Amino acid sequence: MRSVSLSEKLILYYVLLGSAVIISVSAVSFYSTRRALMKRTFDQLVSLRVAKNKQVAQSYSDRVSDVALLAASGFDLFRGETGRTDNNPFRPYMRRYFGNYFLLKDGKVWLSGSFTDTAMMTGGILPPWLPDTLSVSARQRAYVISDMIPDTNGRPRQFIAMVSGQPGSDPAEPGEMVILEMLTRPLISIMLTNDPGTGLGLSGETYLVGADRLMRTESRFRTGAMLKVRVNSMASVNAARGESGIALTHDYRGIRVLSAYEPLSVPGLRWSILAEIDLDEAMIPVYATRSRILLLSILLMVGFFGFVLLIANRITRPLVILRKATEMIGQGRYDIALPARTNDEIGDLTRSFNEMAGQIRETTTQLRHERSGRMRSVFDGEEMERQRLSRELHDGIGQSLIAVKLRLENLLYEESGSVRSSLAELRKYFDQIIDEVRRISNNLMPSVLEVFSIPIAFRNLFTETEEHSRLRIHFEARGDFEDLDKKSKTYIYRLMQEALNNILKHAEASEVWVLLNRTDDQLTLQIRDNGKGFQPDRTGKESGNGIHNMHERAGLLKGTLEIRSAPGLGTAILLTVPNILTNVQNQDFPRG
Repeated sequence: MRSVSLSEKLILYYVLLGSAVIISVSAVSFYSTRRALMKRTFDQLVSLRVAKNKQVAQSYSDRVSDVALLAASGFDLFRGETGRTDNNPFRPYMRRYFGNYFLLKDGKVWLSGSFTDTAMMTGGILPPWLPDTLSVSARQRAYVISDMIPDTNGRPRQFIAMVSGQPGSDPAEPGEMVILEMLTRPLISIMLTNDPGTGLGLSGETYLVGADRLMRTESRFRTGAMLKVRVNSMASVNAARGESGIALTHDYRGIRVLSAYEPLSVPGLRWSILAEIDLDEAMIPVYATRSRILLLSILLMVGFFGFVLLIANRITRPLVILRKATEMIGQGRYDIALPARTNDEIGDLTRSFNEMAGQIRETTTQLRHERSGRMRSVFDGEEMERQRLSRELHDGIGQSLIAVKLRLENLLYEESGSVRSSLAELRKYFDQIIDEVRRISNNLMPSVLEVFSIPIAFRNLFTETEEHSRLRIHFEARGDFEDLDKKSKTYIYRLMQEALNNILKHAEASEVWVLLNRTDDQLTLQIRDNGKGFQPDRTGKESGNGIHNMHERAGLLKGTLEIRSAPGLGTAILLTVPNILTNVQNQDFPRG
């Protein structure tokens, strides 16, 4: 799979970041709007609940005032001019004003303000709670409000009773009592509304619930709900416990609603008042806001993506140019100069790239010159080695072979008695030739390095050098050198050879001190002579390739070579090689 480019990464990161920001802002805006709208809706429901509660309480208060007025008159309003109730001219007006009423005297119905008095008295519609509350009402001289109960026809009926001021003949009886019916029509007109302008919209409603969880008013959605529809919602349960509050719950239809609930403020009634509206309708503005936020978010995302695409292109285009220029440098084209059009980090990077390209160009030129110099040094060294071998073969082995040839030719003319002595002399010449061949062979590749350790090879080299020169060599080896690999021993041996050759040719020294030391961390070779010395900083090509070859061999060992010298003070050479076992294990073995 193709790797993702920097431009694609920038676009991806920016889009992810922008998307996260836009989604976060949209979510916060949506939920803030939703929370604010729900709070406003709850506040509106609470206001309706409080207002409806006051209206219902006032309706009951007005009815209590009516029954108190009748009870205070002592039935005088119901008697006619002759003291009889049947010829009272105000009775039709009282029926119209007070509605259905009953007058109880000594626990018996004395007068009924209904158009069907007989049916009212014999139909069993008198409140069943009256016998239990008569004595209480008589003692407290207070009104009593019944709960809503169905009559024989199933119609909801509710009554308010109050003891009159006339005592009864029986002390145990309350005497005269006035009972008024609490009409349901005023409650329904207060609680039930179908006008969306009231703040309840198309799904909101207010209703009353009794302690038995049955509705005490009509429902906006179900006809004949009074005393028939059961409300078991959380709001109804909490209000029945005397709590007031708001809740997001399910109503009696099983629909999620916003509900505001509280107990009804009518003494004697354990009813609750609830104001509710469907959640879906309440959230219509929120859903509209969500759609607008979603549309705006999409537009912002599209615009942001275009902006990010433009910015990413402007940022990465110089980097792409730099990458192509780097590839050109990798192909060997160093004559590159990119224009730096800006003063920001990209411009600085471009200028740094141009400087780097120039430095690479200069370094490459220097490396080419240095490589050419090294190649010349290698070729010169090989040529000098050939010349040296040629001189040694010509001056040494060649002269010896010529001498042997001449002696053999002379044998033809010698007497038989002197041939034996001549053969002995020829044998001596052959031994010298063999030693010379062995010496040249050891110079080319010392066999002692393959069999013995490097201190032994050094001693052999020093012994041979002392035999062929007036140089006195003092040698000391410290440490274990048995585990040195062949390449390391060869490099160190060649470096020692080069140093001895330089001392023999240039130093004019009589003594040399050599210390070979190896520790756990490094190997050091110290070479010091008592020669005439020289100026190390003034050595050049005219001085030969000896010092250069020594530095090259130290580099192959990944070590350092330090040369200290001064005119008249001799010369000191220090080779330091760390980790001698692993430095040159993977290096190619050089020629020469």
